[in-house]
Amino acid sequence: MMVLSKYRTIPREDISYIAGFFDGDGSVRLQLQPRITSKLGFRVRTIISFAQKTGHDSSLKWIQKSLGIGYIYNRNDSMTELKIEGFESVERILIILKPFVHFKKKQVNLVLKALKLIRERDFDILAIAKISDEISKYNYVTTKKRYTAEFVKEFLKKRYPRND
Repeated sequence: MMVLSKYRTIPREDISYIAGFFDGDGSVRLQLQPRITSKLGFRVRTIISFAQKTGHDSSLKWIQKSLGIGYIYNRNDSMTELKIEGFESVERILIILKPFVHFKKKQVNLVLKALKLIRERDFDILAIAKISDEISKYNYVTTKKRYTAEFVKEFLKKRYPRND
């Protein structure tokens, strides 16, 4: 048994299965979204997702029930997705899955590295953007990423011009 939280334990075999499912039909990403009200100019999100063709989503429901977290929704492309969001939730799940993950180990390690930086009071948003770009190199991406490290760098230059 592996301890997921104070109230929930999961059999090791189930964690292994979920990690294998994640390796095949899951993803983990770090997303930056512009936020005028944020001191850094961006909101950082961490997301784990598992996807299946709509109608074949019983495994997603089982994973959600096993982990006791996340929400399931139908996308507009005949796919259903289980999403887990939030720094603490994503970190907790990644730490549990990490020993069993094979193909997405680099992405998992990069997100965990970013989460460690984010815990610092005045973290470097450009460093987080660079990690996000690195994760994107390993992920299969269907849309072009808009908020890259280069975008963040240019944004910061405009927001905080230097006079040297």
